Amino acid sequence: MTDLPGSQDTEALKKKLLGADGLDRVEILADLSIAYRETDRRKAIEFGEQGLDLLEINEDKKLESTILNELCWAYQCIGEYQKALEYGFRNLEITDITNDEISRSDTFNRIGIIYYKLSNIDKALDYFLKALRIFEKTNEILKVSSMLNNISIIYSSLNDESTALEYCNRAIEISEKHGCLTNLANSLNNAGSIFRRSDELEKALEYYQKALKIREDLGETWKIARVLTNIGMIHDDLNNHEDALDCFFRALEIEMEKGDIHDASQTLLSISLNYASTGRFKEAYEYAGKGLANIDSIDSPVIKRNIYQSCSEVCERIGNFSEALEFLKKYKTLNDKIYTEESSQKINELRVKYESDKKERETEIYRLRNIELARTNEDLKNALNEVKHLSGLLPICSLCKKIRDDHGYWEQIESYISDHSEALFSHGLCPECMKRLYPEFKD
Repeated sequence: MTDLPGSQDTEALKKKLLGADGLDRVEILADLSIAYRETDRRKAIEFGEQGLDLLEINEDKKLESTILNELCWAYQCIGEYQKALEYGFRNLEITDITNDEISRSDTFNRIGIIYYKLSNIDKALDYFLKALRIFEKTNEILKVSSMLNNISIIYSSLNDESTALEYCNRAIEISEKHGCLTNLANSLNNAGSIFRRSDELEKALEYYQKALKIREDLGETWKIARVLTNIGMIHDDLNNHEDALDCFFRALEIEMEKGDIHDASQTLLSISLNYASTGRFKEAYEYAGKGLANIDSIDSPVIKRNIYQSCSEVCERIGNFSEALEFLKKYKTLNDKIYTEESSQKINELRVKYESDKKERETEIYRLRNIELARTNEDLKNALNEVKHLSGLLPICSLCKKIRDDHGYWEQIESYISDHSEALFSHGLCPECMKRLYPEFKD
């Protein structure tokens, strides 16, 4: 899922914090929460909640909205989804008061991500579409690309790869056009996953490697791990097991460093599957156990489902068929819970409604543009009707300078020009004529 990380100098902010009080202190605490968003979520929460406490005596709705948004994101990242939703909905109440559409749409996005993690797929899509509508209305092009990518992930999780790829390609096109490399890497990584599910492995690897190159060039260490795990799975699919292991262990190091137990659990199971594929069953079982160790602390049914599926595969490969069956049952129970017929129907209805709304907006824009164009054309036509042009050959007397008109009559030049243009004449004498006709007044 796509969100844009903050990046500030944390040490400089901490020094500023020492002598600050009141709203200045709250603002620095908000900046620190943003700065730690991806590198240390616990610190992001710590600074954010300090800022909220101070706002009880130093009210500032804009700052409160910023902090609530960050806390919503940080709690989502550590898997405390109910707490994240609490802060998200509190922020929506504030944006209704401040009428801050950008903050509201950012919060819609984050709530959508939480609902996706909680397997409420139709609710996730609903909030993504709410965010998308606002970003389209406010012409926040790069955020539009982020929403398109998130919506693509929803459809990919529903195994609707054609719709997923449609949204993903639109996101890639916008990111490339506007040079937003972070968004481009997100969408390329997503495209890789879509192609992997379609069993187009070489194409998937190509997209993953492009995403990894951008991440490395940008120094986005916190986002490299997921791409490395994806590349590792492709290598396993292609029986390049040593290359796969290298990717998995690089990813695991990053995930453990930032305390991301969810992604780390999935990477540990990928390592377990790798070992099982090469007959190293002892190591396979060891890493499967590590991957399962934190499953009780994971609230996300999507992540749990993926872990159960991996565990079932591991047990099957090492010959433990009874455990493989138990994990498979758990996987199926969660999968059926996630993708109900009712949920699929709601998702289809949401998409139809969005596409219909979008078509109506585009039709209205087209109608207004046509009205404006017609008005401009009418103004231009009226202006042209008032303009008279002189063109062609004009017969003129070489002595008196009279002009012969279309009927053969000779007219003074000023009379002819006045009749055939908008020009008006005023009379005077040039210096030469003044000297010749009135020499006494020549000076």
